[in-house]
Amino acid sequence: MIDLNAYKEDGYLLVKGFFPREEIERIRDEAKEVFVAQMRRHAIVDTGPLSESEFEAGMFRLFETDLATFTNCGKQAQHLISLHRLSLGEPVVQAIRALGLSFPNVSTRPLLYFNSRRLAKKEVYWRLSVHQDWRSMQGSLDAIVLWVPLIDIDRSLGALEVIPGSHRMGLLDSEMSDGYGHINTSVNLPEAVPVEVEVGDALFFSAFLVHQSGTSTTDSIRWSCHFRYNNLEEATFVERGFPHPYIYRPQVELITSDFPERRQVENVFRTSRSQ
Repeated sequence: MIDLNAYKEDGYLLVKGFFPREEIERIRDEAKEVFVAQMRRHAIVDTGPLSESEFEAGMFRLFETDLATFTNCGKQAQHLISLHRLSLGEPVVQAIRALGLSFPNVSTRPLLYFNSRRLAKKEVYWRLSVHQDWRSMQGSLDAIVLWVPLIDIDRSLGALEVIPGSHRMGLLDSEMSDGYGHINTSVNLPEAVPVEVEVGDALFFSAFLVHQSGTSTTDSIRWSCHFRYNNLEEATFVERGFPHPYIYRPQVELITSDFPERRQVENVFRTSRSQ
């Protein structure tokens, strides 16, 4: 299943049927429910089951009518327990060990994507130009990215495009923008190869692999997620003192002013004896 030589040669490895289909579908279903809760609050959709077209129409409308809430839904979806559980499952750990990470460690939080040109204020939010993930990670030289489709993704939906062997070119000249190291357009690169995938597939690739989003020819939403891992025993990572470029901090101000009131907190912890 894990072909180390092919991975080292090409810089990526597609493993078909790596995950149980139901485990992947659960993540997407839970992510959808996050948005549906706010769609119903806004009376955008009715109660009861939604077809895929009804759900997508609701996503587009929520995005257009309440961008702040839509953004918050996206943030909450990043913290689904099912998503984090997938990233830390024993099959994943065994696979990245087999690909060379002798002491694998999480680089940053999982990322769940729901890309569509109708859900983006900027192009980078639905289609990424050529880039290398290592530029933002700055971790071990053997760092691995695991990209997982949450739906079947072919070229029409913007399948990920990779440049085989580009990982051996090292860190290319790039500019950080919107959290990604976009490669300078003056760099001469070979043509990218699309990687079409199905639910359950796993795409492992080097953090130095040059890749980009394909161009979707439909407004449908491309659901995917990815995880990043470093190797705590890689010599240069140790020598550099384990740098960590990600900055996490809470907002200083209360997001909702004068909230919560004491009575609201008391109601949460009310028991039968206090009624």
